[in-house]
Amino acid sequence: MKTIIVGGGFIARTHLSAVRSLGHEVTWIVGRNAARTQAFAEENRIDNWTIDIDEALASDAEIVHICTPPGEHAGIIRKCLAAGKHIICEKPLCMDPDEAAALAEEAESAYQERGIITALCCNVRYYSANQEIMHLIRSDSTARPLVMSGSYLQQFHIPPHSDGWRFDPEKNGGQRAISEIGTHWFDLAHAWSGIRISSVFAELGNWYPYRYRKDGMLTLDPDGEKVKVDTEDTAAILMRFENGGIGTLLLSETAPGHSNDLSIEVTDLRNTYKWEELHPETIWYSEGGEMKSRKCTQDDTVSADSDQDANESSEDVREKTFTAFFRDVYAAISGNEHGKYPDFTDGAYIAAVCSAVKKSAETGEWASLQ
Repeated sequence: MKTIIVGGGFIARTHLSAVRSLGHEVTWIVGRNAARTQAFAEENRIDNWTIDIDEALASDAEIVHICTPPGEHAGIIRKCLAAGKHIICEKPLCMDPDEAAALAEEAESAYQERGIITALCCNVRYYSANQEIMHLIRSDSTARPLVMSGSYLQQFHIPPHSDGWRFDPEKNGGQRAISEIGTHWFDLAHAWSGIRISSVFAELGNWYPYRYRKDGMLTLDPDGEKVKVDTEDTAAILMRFENGGIGTLLLSETAPGHSNDLSIEVTDLRNTYKWEELHPETIWYSEGGEMKSRKCTQDDTVSADSDQDANESSEDVREKTFTAFFRDVYAAISGNEHGKYPDFTDGAYIAAVCSAVKKSAETGEWASLQ
C-alpha cells in the first residue's frame, strides 16, 4: 500500500521505519518548511514532498500517517476523510474533548459509509507483555479490576532542554505532562481492564514557570529570551472508575534519572498484574500470595526463561510496537483478520480524561468526564 506521512520530526521517522518494515511504500512527505521537507525526503529516499497537503491527498496513496502537533490534527483529519484516505493519527487525537468527540463521530460515519479506517497511535499497548495481560484480564469473566495505580516519569524537560511546539501556547493546548505522557497510561489502563475512568481529582506542579530561549534550547540562564511556561511539569491524579474502582497516577517530565519510566499495576482482588516499560518483556503477576515474573518477548513468543537479544536495544523493542500496531491497522484496511487497535473513539475518551484532569486542578474539585 502507498502511504503519506504528514510531519517531519522524530516520530515521523519512527512511522517511516515501521511502515517500510511491513513492506509498504511511503510515497509522499508533507511538511511546513519547504527546505526541511525536501531534505527529509532526500535523506529518506521518498520520491515526493510538498508543503501543500492537498497536493499529496490528490495522489493515489491510500493511507495518511499524521505526525504533527495535536493542535493541527483536526484540520488534517477532516481533509483526509474528505479525500477518502485511511488515517493513522499520533496521540493525542486533539486537545478539545468536544472536538475529539466530533472527530470520533465523523470517523465512524466515514467507516460505515465508505469503509474508511481511522486509528490512534497508542503504541504502548502493543508491547507483547501488554497484549498478554490485556487478554488475561479481559478473558476472565470473573475479573473485576478495582485498584489501578502507576506512574510515568521522564527527565526530558529539566532545563536545559530542546525548545519546540510543546512550549508554544498556540500548539500545546494548555497541557504537557497530562496529554504527552498521561495519554499512554490512560489508554493502557483502559486496554488492560476494559474499564474507563469516570472522574478525577488532580494537583499540578510547574517547577520552571520561566525559562530562557537560546539557540533552540530552553534553559535557566537569563542570557536569552524569557519564556513564560504555563503548562505542567508534574501531575498527581486520583481516579474513580466506572465500575467503582479507584486509582492513583503520578506523571512527571522533570524527574531526574528517569528517561522513559512508565509503570502500571492492576488488581481485581484475586489477581494482580504489573508492567514496567523499563523491562518491557517482563510480566509481573500474583501467585500463591507472592508476586512472580516471566518473560514475554516482543516477537509474541512467551517463555519463562527467554531473554531479550543482547544486540537489541530498548528502542528496537519499542519500534516493534509501532510495527505491530501498523500491522493490525493495515490488515483492517485490506479486509484481513486483525486485532483490536486503538481508534478515534479511544482518542475521544482520552481527550475527555485529560480535560477533566486540567479542570480538576483549576477548580480544586473532583471533575467528571464529559
